[in-house]
Amino acid sequence: MEVNNKPNKTSIEDSNDSIKKGILAYDNNEKQTLFKFLGIELTAPKGLKNPRIIYISFILINLLLLILIKNIILN
Repeated sequence: MEVNNKPNKTSIEDSNDSIKKGILAYDNNEKQTLFKFLGIELTAPKGLKNPRIIYISFILINLLLLILIKNIILN
């Protein structure tokens, strides 16, 4: 019979593990509302860090790609 002598993870180690996962890693499935406009609700998981920055970055990068592709096609 084998005995496990490893100590349990502390909350500090758990938080360090979640920091190492990156900006898109989150632990829970609960939702948070970012904004509502004309009946459209933008939600994100509660565990997601900086969801507004992630969504704004996604939109800006897509707009830049759209403009770049448009300019390539027209030239």
